[in-house]
Amino acid sequence: MDPVFTLQWPEFLMAQRLQRLLPKGDGYSLLVPLTRQEKAIDLAILRKQGGSHNIITIQVKASRTYSRPEPKNESTKRFRFYTWLNRFPVPDDADFLLLVGLYAPDAGRTKSVSAKWYRDCSLLFTRDEMRTFMDSCLTVGGTPDKMFGFGFDEPPAVFLTRGDQTRSLKDYSKYTLEARVDLLRQSLSGVFP
Repeated sequence: MDPVFTLQWPEFLMAQRLQRLLPKGDGYSLLVPLTRQEKAIDLAILRKQGGSHNIITIQVKASRTYSRPEPKNESTKRFRFYTWLNRFPVPDDADFLLLVGLYAPDAGRTKSVSAKWYRDCSLLFTRDEMRTFMDSCLTVGGTPDKMFGFGFDEPPAVFLTRGDQTRSLKDYSKYTLEARVDLLRQSLSGVFP
């Protein structure tokens, strides 16, 4: 048995955020699998109601963010930050998937900063929504794209920048974690969408 337990930073960050959004005082408990063999589940949330309980499972996928140089043409739309994620099979065991993009709000800063200074752009999908998204993740030529990504200046305005065949910058702002926390609450109340 391995005596060391570690949690990846994006999972830790999402665990902290979920604890704030779904407090223990309201009957919610955040659970973290202790085994590395649990590939499809990174976090779980339990809600106790009377003598029964409901539980949902979450998989976290993370990307650091990238910045692109200023465009030469003024009409070209560029975002301050871009995420890049590999296409992945959506696991049956995860009820929800969180896509997390970590970024530094001021990349040119030279003074040391604390971990609280860094920000994230987090999108929440149900398992079925993520499967639909993956099926629609295509190159301009119409073949499955091996990667996908989002662009944003500041959350909550988030747009699909890679993985969209038409490259129309589809708006995914309504998928931010803060905008969808009620979906988690409903699911934990036994009203799964």
